[in-house]
Amino acid sequence: MISLLAVFALVFYGRVIFSPLGRDPRPLALAAVLILVTAFLGADWVVHPAAGMLLGFFGSEAFGRSWVRHWPSLLTGLVAGLAFMVTGASWLVFPLLVMAAVWFFTSVLPSLFKNGPAAVPGVLGGGFAGRAALPGETGAEAMPRLGEEERELVEAGGRSRRRERREERREARRERHRQAEEPAAPPPAPAASPDLLTGYLHDQRLPGEARAQLAALNLRTREALTYLQGLGQQGSEAAYLARAVREEYAPSAVQAYLRLPPTLAASEPLQDGKTGRDLLREQLDLLLDATQDILGRALRAGGDDLLTHQRFLEEKFGKGESDLKL
Repeated sequence: MISLLAVFALVFYGRVIFSPLGRDPRPLALAAVLILVTAFLGADWVVHPAAGMLLGFFGSEAFGRSWVRHWPSLLTGLVAGLAFMVTGASWLVFPLLVMAAVWFFTSVLPSLFKNGPAAVPGVLGGGFAGRAALPGETGAEAMPRLGEEERELVEAGGRSRRRERREERREARRERHRQAEEPAAPPPAPAASPDLLTGYLHDQRLPGEARAQLAALNLRTREALTYLQGLGQQGSEAAYLARAVREEYAPSAVQAYLRLPPTLAASEPLQDGKTGRDLLREQLDLLLDATQDILGRALRAGGDDLLTHQRFLEEKFGKGESDLKL
């Protein structure tokens, strides 16, 4: 039964010293008294884990500037440690002496050297004593002392602002990394229009010779379509091919070229030592030849009609050889 009580006392003791309650000397003293009572009742083992927790408490609260604010609870913990040593945890004296030496050289001496001897009375008198009155101020006009809760709120606000600034700096660094890793946006494509071929005639991303070939394709396909429409053959195979060259084949070749990296399109071989620029030129030449063939077939179709009409006129109104003799 005593061991069970000792376990509960140890749990309560750990909850106090490792929570904000540990900064209040009253709960800390109560928890230490419960440990000592259970030790006197027979559970003398309980002082050893309690002494280990106390070392952790000193390590978290006694270093830096926080000991100035929490010296009452630290003093209560030191008294509890002396009581633990008396009740069996005599080993505690050595780590306490080491921690005291480290605390003196890392927390007390830097404050003395930084603020001078005048800081000693304020530290030993209870921490923040308020600022001194400025010249021309009376004691009543000086800033009043801050209470424990007010000091905690001020420090919490300062920590929160520091965290926000750190997060802003991290976010700025992440944004710079993202911008450095993202590839540069490609130049905007020409505005969408019903006639893609005309839209590419002035596209500066294309080589000059390709733009010249596109201009020739534009003129020849227009001429072929107009001529075939005049012949009443706008639904013929030749008209279909002329429209396909203008609306599909030539724009597809240009779009495939524009998808290549601009710095490599004219220098990096893609096939048989030919660059993307060479392949585009060859494809546009093929389309120009195909358009010329379409015009040739249209011309022959129109020429057949003209020749038929010529033969008709000759048969109708032509003179025979006998008519030419005198």
